[in-house]
Amino acid sequence: MHQQILNVHFSPAYAYGDWVRHAGVESAMNRLALWIIHGGRIWLDSAQPAGKTHLLNALQEEHPQLGLVCVDNSRQGHAMQLVSGWLEELKDKALWMLDIKAGPAPTACGLALFHLIERAREAHRPLLLSWRCPNDALAPAELSSRLAGFERIEMQSPQTDADLRSVLLSIATSRQWSADEVVIDLLLSRCPRQLDKLLEILQDMEAASLAEGRRLSLAWARKRLSRENE
Repeated sequence: MHQQILNVHFSPAYAYGDWVRHAGVESAMNRLALWIIHGGRIWLDSAQPAGKTHLLNALQEEHPQLGLVCVDNSRQGHAMQLVSGWLEELKDKALWMLDIKAGPAPTACGLALFHLIERAREAHRPLLLSWRCPNDALAPAELSSRLAGFERIEMQSPQTDADLRSVLLSIATSRQWSADEVVIDLLLSRCPRQLDKLLEILQDMEAASLAEGRRLSLAWARKRLSRENE
């Protein structure tokens, strides 16, 4: 009999101990350590997924004076209502961080971000934005002009197999996926060595294993990859 798999979805748990420090994030982490002490305005960016959300959550866990707001830029609402909600979450914090969902922001959200930047300036609060968004998609103009004054720091995805392996295991742990280490090794040997593609494949495998009521084992993963490559 196969082990029963419960189709239960958990929110990611971003523990500092699970964060993987590799060459692609080293300079960003060093700069953020200085930001916590000296303040300033920082825009944390990346060309591909690079663990920005995990890093900000880990920093907040280690430093209670940091306030973190997760911004869903697809959310509808009036700009000032959005700002009020964010300020309510940040009001007791000495340093402010916004983790913004990747991609362009609608007009209301863009205006809300502009107003929050202004409120941070008026309140003398250090501000860190984490946002992966193309330059030509930054809107409105007021927001784009304010972001031009931020120090822009780019994080990079892991490049070596060892770092990719560690990061994928960390992601699987944070999301409570059932992938064994040997499954990660299989993906690295059979799939493109790019974090976003590997993560997409692993996520699809996790969903498929739940749908079939099967454990995401090496044998099951090998058969699934073989079927997909036929």
